[in-house]
Amino acid sequence: MSWEDRTADEKKKARTEARRRQATDDSHTYEVVTGKGTRLTARGINSARVLAGKDGTYRRT
Repeated sequence: MSWEDRTADEKKKARTEARRRQATDDSHTYEVVTGKGTRLTARGINSARVLAGKDGTYRRT
């Protein structure tokens, strides 16, 4: 599911999950691009994976 297709509640859960995973994440910054092209920034690989979703991509910056 792309970021744009998520409801407000699903976005909140994804952000919460991303913050939870930051505790064990690396400290690198990742540029996340969702399946529909929205650009986001995440700190840590796990956070980037959660925010990217199934069809999104992420790369270390």
